[in-house]
Parts: sequence; structure tokens; C-alpha cells
Amino acid sequence: MTPVPALAPVLAGATACLLATVGLRPVRRTIPYLGGMTLVAATAGAAMAILGLPDRRVSAVLLAAAAVALLGLIADVGTLPLATRLIVESVAAGGVVLCGVQVTLTGDWLDGPVSVMWIVAMTNAYGLLDRLGGALAAVAAVTGAFLTGTALVLGDPFLAVLTAALAGVLLAALPYGRTPGRVRLGPSGSLFAGFVLTCTAAALTAGRGTAVIAAGLLLPALAAVVGASAYAVRRPWRPGQARGAAPALCGVAACAGTAGLAVALGWVPAGPAATVTAVTSAAFLSHACLARRMRRDGSRALDRRGLHAHPRRDEVARGTPVGVSGRAPSGDARERGRVPRPRSAGNPPPPHVRRG
Repeated sequence: MTPVPALAPVLAGATACLLATVGLRPVRRTIPYLGGMTLVAATAGAAMAILGLPDRRVSAVLLAAAAVALLGLIADVGTLPLATRLIVESVAAGGVVLCGVQVTLTGDWLDGPVSVMWIVAMTNAYGLLDRLGGALAAVAAVTGAFLTGTALVLGDPFLAVLTAALAGVLLAALPYGRTPGRVRLGPSGSLFAGFVLTCTAAALTAGRGTAVIAAGLLLPALAAVVGASAYAVRRPWRPGQARGAAPALCGVAACAGTAGLAVALGWVPAGPAATVTAVTSAAFLSHACLARRMRRDGSRALDRRGLHAHPRRDEVARGTPVGVSGRAPSGDARERGRVPRPRSAGNPPPPHVRRG
């Protein structure tokens, strides 16, 4: 195995940032949805330029992540069934597991399916971050930077170069995410970033203790779990509110990355860190499931009463109040009077009649 210089992660991050900056500028003007594939090419190019011929794990992660990114591009351009998407992601995760990147909880054959399910689940959780006001680039860049430090502490410079290159290209994509519509990372970029980060976390914890494995898997995924929960309980947000989710998720990623680095250095016990992270993730997921269930039950109750939670387009166009349909109900519930339109809608005030 070729020795890697000490400044290799820094060089990989700088090279990837430069390549992504050069590549995203023409993409922004021509085909915006190719931004994710540009990040894929910049990450692979920077890693190959620094490492030469990378080891088997890094090569497998890059190839499988590129396949997942191509799948995301197909889903962005056209339509792709969910079953097909999950099957392809599972095949890509299985190829990575066969190359040695897997979760070693039991040391038995059960580790393979568990690793595949974990990689697929966290990849799709990262995919939801791109819909929260473009929070993917910032959160994944912070997570990649902390994973780079953790890989250097654990003595794995190859994975450090990979995560540093990913963090560099995501930093280059940050200015484009501030203005919606300038460039789209889309499913291709989000799935690629989530796949690489999840596989790197699994590779760093392989062969270690149960507590270290749990902490190493849960801490980098905490921001993605919180973001997925926020997306699940979302309501119709204004663009400013959606963009406000990115700083909060970056703070969660920074706290989780600091805790993971402290666990790698031996400053914090792995067991309590994993327990706190698991409880926090379970609390957010439970809140998301409960909120979705309450909203669904409320919608069913409104439908049984004959009310609509959201006005129809024809009612909005006619100015009909919400919950009042075009047909008048029979019996006592019949509409007794006509609801006057507000004056702002063009209804002039009634003429003043003077009586002699």
C-alpha cells in the first residue's frame, strides 16, 4: 500500500474545492441539474490525484456512490419507482460490504444485511436534506470535515482523503445554494454525499468494540436523522423558513462531530455517547411519527365533517370561504345568506341613499 503524506487530506480538500468551483460555473449556466454529477467527478478526481490508485475500500465506495448518484440523476430527470431505487441502492451497498466496508456488530453473517440496510437508510436520510432549504451541502461538509479528523486520529489516511475531498466539493457548492434555482445538487448529489459519509463511518468502526461501533455510526448520522424528522413533520414553509433549517442542522452536525472526535481520542466514553445519541434520535423519530399520525387523524376528522383542510382552487378563485362548498346543504344547514366579498377583492362600498 502506497504511503500517504500527512498533508494529503488538506491537498485533497483544496483540489476538490478548486475542481468543483471550475466545474459548477458552466453547469450553472447550461444544465443546473448536473450539479450533483459535477460534485461526483470532482470528488473522484481529487481522490485519484492525491492517492493515485486508492485501496480497495475507497475504490469500492467511489464506484458504488457514483452508481447511486447516476440513479439519482435518472430520478431527477424522469420518473423512477421507489422499489427500483431501493433495489439499486441495496446492490451498491452490497458491493461495498463485500469489499470490507461493513458494520461488525456480531461478527457473523448477520452483519452483511445489517450493513446494507443501514447504508441504504442513511443514504436516503441524507437525500432529504436537500429539500430543507439546501441544507445538504452545509451539513455534509461539516460532517465530512469531522470524519476526516476522526480518520486521521484512528490512523486511516485513505478514508481521510476521501472525506476531505467530499467536504471540499461541498464547500464549493455552498455559495450556489444560497440563491434557489442557480444550481441543483438534487438526488444525485445528496445520495452521493450520504452514501460516501455512511460508508466512511462504517469503515472507521469496523472491527472495534460494540460501544465504539454504535457511537461511530450514530453520531455522524444524527444531523441526517434530525433533518429527516423535520422534513417528515414539515408544513407549507416559506423559502426563508426553509433556509433557516440549515444553520440549526449545521449546529447539530458540529456537536455530533465534536463528540465523535472526542470518542476517537478517548476523552469521552463511547457507551454514554452512543446512548445519548440513540435516545435523541429515537425522540426525534417518535415525534415525527406522532405528528404525522395526528395530522392524518385530523384530516380524516375534517373529511368526515365535510370540511376541507385546504381550500380547492375553484373555491379560492371564486372567493368562497374555506369549508363552504359550491352546493348548498339541505335542511337546517342550508346557507341562509350570501357572504359578502371583502372590499379588497374589488367589492365597492354600498351607495349612501339620503332620505328626504
